[in-house]
Amino acid sequence: MSTHLYIATAKKQYGKLAKGMFVEIIIRNASRPPIQKEVLDAINKKYGDKTAVNGLSISNFDIVKQ
Repeated sequence: MSTHLYIATAKKQYGKLAKGMFVEIIIRNASRPPIQKEVLDAINKKYGDKTAVNGLSISNFDIVKQ
């Protein structure tokens, strides 16, 4: 299987999440884009706990395959 790199960038501010914040997400052994939990976990890991809250929708991000 292959590995895919996605960049998820916030489109607008939502709580502590500021417009333009981004994370890189690697998806291994699948050809799907990242799911909501993967994006929120990556944001919280990079920018600190509770930056992205559970109610935040995946539609608040531009997700681009690299």
